[in-house]
Amino acid sequence: MNGDYDKLIELLELGHPGLQEVREAASNRDTERAIEALKRHFLLRSSPVLFIRDEDKPELIEYVNRNCQHDVTETLQIADEVVRQTFLFRYRWDMERTHVPVTFEGPIQWDHVPAYDEEWAYMLNRHRYWLSLGQAYWLTGDEIYAETFSRQLEDWIDRTPLTPEAQAITWRTIEAGIRCENWIKAFQYFKHSPHFTSKLFAKMLLSLYEHGSYIAAHNDGWRNISNWGVLENHGLFELSVFAPEFKHSMEWRELAVRRLKEMARLQVAADGMHWEQSPMYHNEVFHCLLDNLILSQKNNIPFDKSVSATAHRMAYADLYMAKPNGHQPMQGDSDNTDVRDLLTLAAIYFNDGALKFGAYPRVDFDSVWSFGPESIQAYERLKAETPPHASHAFKQSGNFVMRSGWDEEALYLYFHCGHLGGGHGHADMLHIDLYAYGRDLLTDLGRYTYSNHFELRNYLKANSSHNTTQVDGIDFTECKDSWTFGRIARPVGADWISSPKFDYAEGSHDGYHHLNDPVYPLRRILFVKPGYWVLSDSFDSKEEHTFAQFFHFAPGEIVVDPSSKTCFTNEKKATNLCIIPVHPDPLQAHLQEGYISYSYNSVETNKSVAYETRAKGFASMMCVLYPQKPGETEAPFVESLSVHKYNGDTVNPTYAQACKIKSPGSDEEHIVVICHRRPSVHLESYLVDGIQIFGEVVLIKKRGETDVEVMVVK
Repeated sequence: MNGDYDKLIELLELGHPGLQEVREAASNRDTERAIEALKRHFLLRSSPVLFIRDEDKPELIEYVNRNCQHDVTETLQIADEVVRQTFLFRYRWDMERTHVPVTFEGPIQWDHVPAYDEEWAYMLNRHRYWLSLGQAYWLTGDEIYAETFSRQLEDWIDRTPLTPEAQAITWRTIEAGIRCENWIKAFQYFKHSPHFTSKLFAKMLLSLYEHGSYIAAHNDGWRNISNWGVLENHGLFELSVFAPEFKHSMEWRELAVRRLKEMARLQVAADGMHWEQSPMYHNEVFHCLLDNLILSQKNNIPFDKSVSATAHRMAYADLYMAKPNGHQPMQGDSDNTDVRDLLTLAAIYFNDGALKFGAYPRVDFDSVWSFGPESIQAYERLKAETPPHASHAFKQSGNFVMRSGWDEEALYLYFHCGHLGGGHGHADMLHIDLYAYGRDLLTDLGRYTYSNHFELRNYLKANSSHNTTQVDGIDFTECKDSWTFGRIARPVGADWISSPKFDYAEGSHDGYHHLNDPVYPLRRILFVKPGYWVLSDSFDSKEEHTFAQFFHFAPGEIVVDPSSKTCFTNEKKATNLCIIPVHPDPLQAHLQEGYISYSYNSVETNKSVAYETRAKGFASMMCVLYPQKPGETEAPFVESLSVHKYNGDTVNPTYAQACKIKSPGSDEEHIVVICHRRPSVHLESYLVDGIQIFGEVVLIKKRGETDVEVMVVK
C-alpha cells in the first residue's frame, strides 16, 4: 500500500495552501506522516465549504428532531439495516426502488444481480445509503455507523477495481458520477471518527481521483443529450470543488462546467422540460444542476449563468406540472414521486416565492442536510407568492396542464402531445392524467422495471396502457423491448388556448399515416372551468377501421352502465369520476383488469375501460369527464344536440357535433359544439339549440332563454 500512498502524493499540488507539512514529509520520504498530515489538512481547512459544516451540527440535529421525526426514524432504520448488510432501496428519488430486502451474511457481493434486474446492482453501487449512516452517526454519536461506513468503503475500494469487465456493473460512468456526490457528502459526517483512519482516507482520495479521471475521459455526443452526461459531470464538478489539492482539479472543474453548460442547452427545452419526456429523469438532472449551484454558491465559485437559468426553468416546470398533491405525473419512466422537496430547495437557492408556494411550508429533512441550517431562516423569511397562472402550456415539449386552482382539491388534467423522449419514453401520445378533489382518477400506469425478463415492462410502455386512442389494435409507436422502438409516432398540430372560463388543447400524430388507408387521429379537450372536461376524439380516413379509446383508473371499483355506456368509479367516501359518452349507441364498452406501478419494482391491480367503435371514413367519439366531489352522487345530464345550418338544413355529424351538459344543482346549461371541419363559408354558420354560431369550437352558457353567453374557443 505504501506505493499507493506515494502515488497519491504525486497526484497532489504540493504548493497548495495548507500542504506545507505534507510537502516536507514527502520530501523526507516519510509517506505515512505525509498521509496523516494530508488528512489533518482536510479536517482543519476552512475552504472549501461543503453542503454542511461541523459547526452546523447542533442546530441541524435540533431542527430535524423537532420537525422531521418521521424522517429521523426512517433514517435510523435504514442505517441499522445497512449495519446488518441489509439493503432496501426506498429513498424518494431512488431511480430504481426495491421492496424486497437483500441481506449479505458474508462479504457484500457488489456485483450481485437479484431477480434478473441489473438495476439492483447499480443502486447498490451508488452508495446513497451511506448518507443515512452519516446522518445516523450525527444524530446518535454511535460509532457503529462510522465503523460500518469505513469497513464497507474500504471493502468496495479493495474488491471492485476499475477493469473493462467492471464497467458493465460496478463501474458504469453514471454510477461513478453519483458516487462522487455521495462519498463527498458522507466524508463530512465521518471525517472525525477514529474508524475513518488516515490510511482509509488516502484510499478514498485515490479512488476519487480514479473516478475523476474516468469521468473526464468519457464524453461524446450521446452523453451531451443524455441524463447520464449530467449525472457524471455533476459528480466531476463536486469532486473538483472537494479536492482542489489535486493537480487536475481546476482542469476537471472547467471541463465539467463546460460540459454541463452544453448539456443544459441541449437537454432542456425553452419551456423548462427535459427532452426525455420523463419527469423522473427531468428531476434527476434538475437535482444535479441545483446541487452544483448550491456548492458553487457556498464557495463563491462562478457558475455559468445559463446553467442557473436552465435550473430555474426546470423548477418552474416542476411547479406547473405537479399535481395538486405535489406529485409528478408518471409520464414515461416515472414514479409517483412528490417533488416538493426539490421545489423547497429551489425556492431557497433562487429566493423565489412562487416556488415556495408549490413547495413545503418549512424546510424538509433532505433539504436541510443539502443546504445547511442557514436555509431554515432564509426559508422562513421568504414569502410564498401565488404563481401568475394556474393552467400552463409547455409548448416546446408538447405538454399541457389544465388546472382549476392551486389548492389540493383543485381539478387538474395533464395532456401529452410531444415527441417520444428516447428510451425512457412510452407510447403515450395524446395521453391524459386526471386528478380532482384530492384523488388521482385517470393515470399513467408507470414503469415497474427496466428488465426485458418481465412482460410487464412492454405492457406498461404500450399504446393500450395509456389514456389515449388506437386504430385497428395497432400501436402507433412500436415498443420493441425495454429500450428500443420500431416505428415512432410524431406529434402533429398541437394547439393551446387558455382563458379564465375555459382551457382548450388539441393534438394529433402521424402514427397511422403508414397504413394502406392512412388514419388521422385528433384529440380535442375543453376544460369548462371549474368543473369538468369535454373530450372529443376523431379519426379521419376513407375505409373501415376499428377505433378505440382507453381510460385507466387508479385502483378501485369501476362500474359501466350497459345502456348508457357511462363508466364511473364507485368509491363511497371519496372522489369519483363519471365518463359519459355523448353518442353511446355505436360504442362497445369493455371493462378490463390491468396493472399499475406507482414505483419501480412495485405493482398492483387496477381497472380500465376501452370504448370501441367500427366505422368507415370519418368517425368521432365524444364524452364528458365529470369528477364528483366526495359524497356527491348525481351525475350531470348530458344529451346530444342536432346541429343545423342557418337555413335549417341538418348538418352531417361528420361536419359538426354538439352536446348539452347540465351539472347537478346548477341553473346553468352548457352547450359545446365541435366542428370537425373548420368553418370557412357562410353556410357553415350553424344553429345549435336556436343559437347561431360561427367557430370551430364553441362553448355556450345559458341561464333561461335570454341570459346567453357565447364563447368562441377556436
